[in-house]
Amino acid sequence: MSIFFRVLGKPGWDNGLFVWVDTGTKIYRLLFDCGENILKDLDQRDIKSIDYLFLSHFHIDHIAGFDYFFRRNYDREKKPVYIYGPADTVGLIHNRLRGFKWNLVKGVPGSWFITETDSKNISTYLFKTSDGYSKKYTVEKKSFNGVLIDNPDFTVQVTFLNHIIPTAAYFVKEKPSFNINKEALKKIGFTSGPWIGKIKDLTFTSSGNLLVGDKSFKIKALRDKLLQKKEGESIGYLTDFIYERETAVNIKKMFRNCDNMICESQYLSTEKEYAVKNYHSTAVQAARLARAANAKRLFLFHISDRYKIKDYRTFLYEARKVFPETYFPTEWKIKS
Repeated sequence: MSIFFRVLGKPGWDNGLFVWVDTGTKIYRLLFDCGENILKDLDQRDIKSIDYLFLSHFHIDHIAGFDYFFRRNYDREKKPVYIYGPADTVGLIHNRLRGFKWNLVKGVPGSWFITETDSKNISTYLFKTSDGYSKKYTVEKKSFNGVLIDNPDFTVQVTFLNHIIPTAAYFVKEKPSFNINKEALKKIGFTSGPWIGKIKDLTFTSSGNLLVGDKSFKIKALRDKLLQKKEGESIGYLTDFIYERETAVNIKKMFRNCDNMICESQYLSTEKEYAVKNYHSTAVQAARLARAANAKRLFLFHISDRYKIKDYRTFLYEARKVFPETYFPTEWKIKS
């Protein structure tokens, strides 16, 4: 399994994140935020195959490109659209869906599952293209534990940051994979066969015995001897928030050992007063979060348009004094 990503949007403009989770047999496509023009650099096949859209909040620079996404996905046949966001997501997205005339959609496919959450509760509703999104179908309401998605391949967690309004920060983590240790297999004198699949498939019971050749062995014992665990890759996305102690604690906990942290960096430390005034963060504060979380790499994005490209090296300089493995997105082609 592998996670690949691309930061969307130009420096100083609206930004978002596109993530591919490749299991080897299936590719999931995740989009984080939907600002103006950010999708135009993506292949149309990717846009029409997005599995999940995650919204951090509803300021215009994070949602202005939604109509572009909507037009290309409103009549999907093979799979629904899933959207996640903070409180008020259902009402705000429903308004967007209803912002057009839908008198010619009877029988047209398209199912939209929209989920909103806060730190305590989560609610999901279904809207259908065939009825012009006129009806709101309740799917589920329940208490919330921080995990949005938990499937056999990966999880997505969320925590909330302070941008005067709550903004959602997301953390994607692949499930561990288990492979056969070939040296251990050779050492105990076994050969590969159909039985290997049952050892690797953790949904198959650990109790009882398994027939290997003409001998019976305890399944748990075979797994203990033969399976090698490989931790999955991870990526975190956080944007539009003021640096506070509670934020630092929550990010450190959820993003622990993150492979790639994608974090806003609106201001340089010399203009920290603007960060405080506008509830944004500086390059140094982003670096502190990455260091506290023991992240492997930090990528700075969502930089204020008050800065020119020539100023960007100063962002790296400030951040790298705190966290050396700091970069700009490869797509920006900024020399570091």
